[in-house]
Amino acid sequence: MQVSHRFAVSSAVFDDAHLVSCAGLVPVMTLADQTGLSQLLADKIRFTCERIRSAAAHPSPKLTTLIAGMCAGADSID
Repeated sequence: MQVSHRFAVSSAVFDDAHLVSCAGLVPVMTLADQTGLSQLLADKIRFTCERIRSAAAHPSPKLTTLIAGMCAGADSID
């Protein structure tokens, strides 16, 4: 996905309560990505024990997907 706007960490302010419902997930997740969410997750999250071997592989994109789901209003994961 290519986005024509750039956001700085210092400008990451969610002041519109209806951003997701009016514009969708693209601006929200673009802002999260450009302000370092993926790198923060990659640096801070480690799974030392997992029930499924592939669960610990590449946790950052998996958690980013969960965060996008929460932004969209998901309340459970089946």
